[in-house]
Amino acid sequence: MRDDDRRRWDIVLWGATGHTGRPAARYLHEHYGAHGAVRWAIAGRDRAALEAVRERIGAPGLEILIVPGGDAAAADALARATRVVCATVAPSARHANEMVAACVRHGTDYCDLSGELHWLRDMIDRHDDAARASGARVLNACGFDSIPSDLGVQFLQEQALARYGEYCQRIRNCFDRGHIAVSGGSFASGLGVMEAIAREPRYADLISNPNSLNPRDRMHGAAAPDLDRVVFDADFDAWVAPFPLGGINTRMVRRAHALQDFPYGQDFVYEEWKLAGKGALAKLRAQAEGLFGRMFMAGDPRSPLSRLLHRLGPKPGDGPTEEQMAGYGPFSFRMIGTTRSGQLLRGHVFCPRDPGHGGTAAMLCDTAWCLAMERERTGRTGGFTTPSVALGAVLREQLRTHAGVQFGLADPPG
Repeated sequence: MRDDDRRRWDIVLWGATGHTGRPAARYLHEHYGAHGAVRWAIAGRDRAALEAVRERIGAPGLEILIVPGGDAAAADALARATRVVCATVAPSARHANEMVAACVRHGTDYCDLSGELHWLRDMIDRHDDAARASGARVLNACGFDSIPSDLGVQFLQEQALARYGEYCQRIRNCFDRGHIAVSGGSFASGLGVMEAIAREPRYADLISNPNSLNPRDRMHGAAAPDLDRVVFDADFDAWVAPFPLGGINTRMVRRAHALQDFPYGQDFVYEEWKLAGKGALAKLRAQAEGLFGRMFMAGDPRSPLSRLLHRLGPKPGDGPTEEQMAGYGPFSFRMIGTTRSGQLLRGHVFCPRDPGHGGTAAMLCDTAWCLAMERERTGRTGGFTTPSVALGAVLREQLRTHAGVQFGLADPPG
């Protein structure tokens, strides 16, 4: 059980030297640490690299902790000493098992960026009951996947109820703009999922199940088949295409809905796509991108060709420069909700930062802040949950104030 008064830190950023960990450290320092609003530290496996991060963000007195992934003793010590572990390590399936177990054991809140479906399912099955007992709140996918989707659906449903007196029975959400750059950690996480499927066929069935992250006693609910081709959508007035991150985002939205006992109805359908634009050229481009993606994901990662392609991908810690990332934003989603009576409601999520790293770092850090500092307003019910269920409007306001993330009606700015 937690004893917050005896904990040395409010937040420890674990994995601060990675490609997303570095902007997360800068964001925490600039928005919270430099003003004394939070007691925090950085953690990782390499002291020299951590010292370089500390120097780069201008925080010479920031404490450094050596906590390698997989070190159970170090994880236990860290979980006992902080209110929140904010994790950017990847792949989580390789590095974070001991940390999650330690946080659950000590009632420590934990948030990360993991969208590794097989690992999330295993962690929920293994630790959810204990997390509920200890009071630990475990929030995964707290970055570009899946905060815009999870909080965006919650926002649009609140607006539908206020405006029409009923929830949306269907919501379609489209990634509208922004450049997604894949870092080494994200690439390794994706490979880890593919390798797990190749190694254990049960994971293929799990990942194909649209409700695979729901609580075990609520693995049901309506779900449209995942989009597998480019189609024209009249309401968006554009071609829409499969969105690679839709696989995790739709499942997190459905988990949030199931955790709340299906307030939008058992027949609520959530779909997530990518806007491809108008015209024949936009359609052809989207079809080519989809073909390449399917070829890459369908290959056995153990085959010689797949191994060659994977060796060409970014290595852990690698990714675009800060200057490059500055040109990858802003990003936005466009949502269309339809109520049972046929009312149509348009909404958006907009962030002035790039989606993959700057925006992801900001969303993760604001989530950690709310877990650590806003307990009176957000409640203390433990367990594996989602940002919308655990934090809701409190996190949306924090994101608006600090990261410039907007949840609004009509189409996004610009």
